[in-house]
Amino acid sequence: MDLNINADIFSFPKGTRPGIFFHDIFEHLDFAAGNSEDNIRLVTDKLQVYGFESKWQKPICTMIDKVLSIPLEISKTTLRLSSVQCNDRINEMEFYFPLKPVSPQGLKKIFENYGGIDLHDGFPDRLEKLNFSLTKGFIKGYIDMVFYHKGRFWLVDWKSNFLGPCVEDYGKDALTEIMNNDFYILQYHLYTLSLYQYLRLRFPGFDYEKHFGGVFYIFIRGVDPDRGPEFGIYKDLPNTDLVNALLKALIPGD
Repeated sequence: MDLNINADIFSFPKGTRPGIFFHDIFEHLDFAAGNSEDNIRLVTDKLQVYGFESKWQKPICTMIDKVLSIPLEISKTTLRLSSVQCNDRINEMEFYFPLKPVSPQGLKKIFENYGGIDLHDGFPDRLEKLNFSLTKGFIKGYIDMVFYHKGRFWLVDWKSNFLGPCVEDYGKDALTEIMNNDFYILQYHLYTLSLYQYLRLRFPGFDYEKHFGGVFYIFIRGVDPDRGPEFGIYKDLPNTDLVNALLKALIPGD
């Protein structure tokens, strides 16, 4: 009996533990090494650490190869993660900054005024329905990966969400829906803001429009270079006015 008959990336277990497992692999993976012995050994070791069967090694290595080789295109720039060296990226980049008083209604107004035509139509209204009172204090989080390539800084967030058993389930409409419903859109704007704040303070001459490349949310189960980057890849380059409006509204002193 072929024990590997159902071992594909879509049938890999779902949930929190698999999500942490995938993040752990991409954090320690050498993107430029491809399917090297070290990378294969990494997958094998992590499967054992997290208690998954060895039958998953091949589908996971295949998935990794697809993710690293897919052309990522945004704002007339094309890149592949396989060209990103280890010393040009930061994994699990922590951010922590003080926060002005902010309300759901205030966030809604900012995204309505500066969100632009590419923002999901119903997203500002969803922000207003967030359940928190007028809040101030600090905001803290971690960005899955920040990397520097082609003279720009980029953000990546790894998503192992199961959206369906085939690549077609990870198309643009499906990704837009989950990005909107799960507030990932707000999440990556806060990520962008935190990186912008860091870079403008640490690097004299930093210019957002020149030096920030964009954001990629990579839904790893749905990436397939043979089908093109419209599957499994959500991308955005938040406009300068929106980032500056968030900066002024959320961070004291700006």
